[in-house]
Amino acid sequence: MAGIYVHIPFCRDACVYCDFHFSISLGQLRPMLKAIETEVRARRNYLEGETLHTVYFGGGTPSLVNPAAIANLITVIRENYELDANAEISLEANPDDLNGNYLSALRQVGINRLSIGIQSFDDQTLKFMNRRHDSAQAKACLQLARTAGFDNLNLDLIYGLPGQDVEKWRNTINTALSFRPEHLAAYHLSYEPGTVLDYRTRKGKITPVDEEISLAHFRVLLEIMENHGYQHYEISNFALPGRNSQHNSAYWTGEKYLGVGPSAHSYNRRSRYWNLAKNSSYIREIMAGRSAGEEEILDEKTRLNEYLMTSLRTTRGVDMEYLQREWGEKFYRQILKLAEPFIQGKRLNMEDNRLVLSLEGMFIADHIIGGLFL
Repeated sequence: MAGIYVHIPFCRDACVYCDFHFSISLGQLRPMLKAIETEVRARRNYLEGETLHTVYFGGGTPSLVNPAAIANLITVIRENYELDANAEISLEANPDDLNGNYLSALRQVGINRLSIGIQSFDDQTLKFMNRRHDSAQAKACLQLARTAGFDNLNLDLIYGLPGQDVEKWRNTINTALSFRPEHLAAYHLSYEPGTVLDYRTRKGKITPVDEEISLAHFRVLLEIMENHGYQHYEISNFALPGRNSQHNSAYWTGEKYLGVGPSAHSYNRRSRYWNLAKNSSYIREIMAGRSAGEEEILDEKTRLNEYLMTSLRTTRGVDMEYLQREWGEKFYRQILKLAEPFIQGKRLNMEDNRLVLSLEGMFIADHIIGGLFL
C-alpha cells in the first residue's frame, strides 16, 4: 500500500507554532512546482513498481496552488506510477483559501479528501496562533466543502494553548463535530525550537499551560469523540468507522512511501531518504539532474526502533509476537525489559501480547518511545 507525499513549501503567513519547512515568499512557487514534477519522474523506481494507494499534498499550504497545477502533478504521478483507481488523494487546506469555485475545481481534478487546518473555532485563540481565518470563515468553508461534494473531510484542531480553558476546548470540539467530519486530528500545542512561540516563551511573554489542564483537555477530547461514535486509532487521530486516513495509517504500519519536494522524507523499508530543506538549493539540484537529499541505510536496530516509534503511536500498539519473530529472542527480551518500568508505572499495558500506551502514556508518548529505543 505505497503512497506519495508532495510537499508544497509556501504559506501566506507564519503560524506561531509551526516548525515545518515553508516560506512566505511565493516568488519561487512556479519553479518549485516544476522541480517537484521533475523529481516525481526522476524517482519513479524508488517504490519498486508498487501500486500507489495514496497521494497526499501537504505543506506549507497546498491550497495556495491553483487546481490546474495540482491536476498537472496528479497527471505526472499517473504517468510514472501505477495509481489505484480508488486511491485516496488528499490535499491540506486553510479555510481562507476555500471558496466554492476552488473547491469544485479540486473535486474535478481528482482531490477526494480534504484536510482543513481549522485549529480552533474561538477567534481569540485563532488570533493568538496568527491564523488568517476567523471562526465564521472556518464554518463557511466546511459548508462549502460539503456543497462541492467532499464526503471525506479531516479537521485539524489544537489544544493545550495558553488561555484555552476546558470549556473553550469543549466548544471547539462540539462545533467541529456539528459538521460530522469523517476524520478529526487533534494535536497538543508544542513549543518547537526556532518558532515564534518558542521565542516568546523564552522571553517570558507566554506561559505554557499547566500539565493538568492539558491532560484535562485530552480527557475531554477522548470522552466527546467516543460519545459521537469516533474511533481513536492513533494518539492524535479519530475517525468514523472505516474512515481512517489511509495515507497516515500507511506511515504507522511501515508501508513504503516516496516524499517529493524540499524537506520531504521517503522510506522503502531498507533506507530512509530526506530532501534538502532549502527551496533554492532543492530547485537547483533537482533541475540539474542531481540528488537533492541524503540517504540512511537502516540497520537491524534502527528498523526495530522505527517499528516501535510508529506502531506504539497507534491503539493497536506493538505486536510482541511479530517483534520476536522478525528480530529474534535477544531483541524481544531487551524490549520487554525496557518496557517493564512503564508497565509498572501504568504508562504501558500488555494486552493480548501487545504493548499499548495507557491514556496517561499517550500524553507522554515521545518519552516512552525514546525509553524503548535500543
